[in-house]
Amino acid sequence: MILIFGGNGFVGQHVARYLVEHGERVVVTTHNRVGTPALLARDIEAARVVVAPLDVTDSFGVVGLVAKHRPRVVIDLSGHPPKALAPARDVSFRTGALLNILESARLHDVARVVLMSSLDAYWGLDLTHVPFREDATVPLLEQDDHFIVQSWVKKSLEIIGNLYRRQHGMDVVFTRASGVYGPLYRTFMHIPTRFVRAAVRNTGEFSGAGQAPYAEDGYDLTYVRDIARGIGLIALAKTLTYPVYNIGSGRAPSYGEFARAVRAAVPGFEIELPSRVGPGQRAQPPGIMDGRWMDISRARIELGYQPQFSVDAAIADYVDWLRTHET
Repeated sequence: MILIFGGNGFVGQHVARYLVEHGERVVVTTHNRVGTPALLARDIEAARVVVAPLDVTDSFGVVGLVAKHRPRVVIDLSGHPPKALAPARDVSFRTGALLNILESARLHDVARVVLMSSLDAYWGLDLTHVPFREDATVPLLEQDDHFIVQSWVKKSLEIIGNLYRRQHGMDVVFTRASGVYGPLYRTFMHIPTRFVRAAVRNTGEFSGAGQAPYAEDGYDLTYVRDIARGIGLIALAKTLTYPVYNIGSGRAPSYGEFARAVRAAVPGFEIELPSRVGPGQRAQPPGIMDGRWMDISRARIELGYQPQFSVDAAIADYVDWLRTHET
């Protein structure tokens, strides 16, 4: 049995689906979302997946759920969008939830705890450190902020989780995931998602607020099915050499690549992006996220992880999903 906190969310449903496909029974928690998880309906009917209502800040509820199901692996994918709460409430929510999960796992001898970190853990390192590797020295104090970056969350999560790893001897593992896009992504924050939605709905609006992105720009973005596979490989591995693994695309795909893939998947849809180096123009500096990507050699060598979806294949799959489910 594997228990996924936040398993009814975007990444959580994909991870649950991967685990079920590999013979596991899974419990997924849900808080505010109602209805049957879109990817898991058949698995719920077949009793391969159980949905458990839960507030992860409720310590008694978390302990009771772990005691009831006795999972051998716990995966934490809970949380909320960046900057959704004021700092005091955000710190209280996230650290409280994490401590509930870690203490419950400790008390009930859970064999492995997989905590979802991200590319944000490297925030504060400039592009001279690219590709980011798991053994990089990361600054705790940063000068810059960004509306989608949750660096304090990921760094704090790893510090607290590593304390349990050291002092209690627990198998706590951190998955540093890249940016993620694909089916069930609800905010349409990432640019590839905006492109796909605009193409499927046949609208001309794909840039969000402000200017369309430059074709040459981009950062580490990975299709959700690949991210789910990476997390699943970590959860199911018999032994692990390291406490942290990068899971991403292993490069920084450009927005121009995504635009070309959308045009191929939806013939007739027009999408042209400006260039940073246009004729007679001064080159524009990169954006604060552009050019950031993680080395995935550790996961590739030890776990056999490698993205299975090219940009073209991912966009085609995503277009098919949106046409069927979210148009």
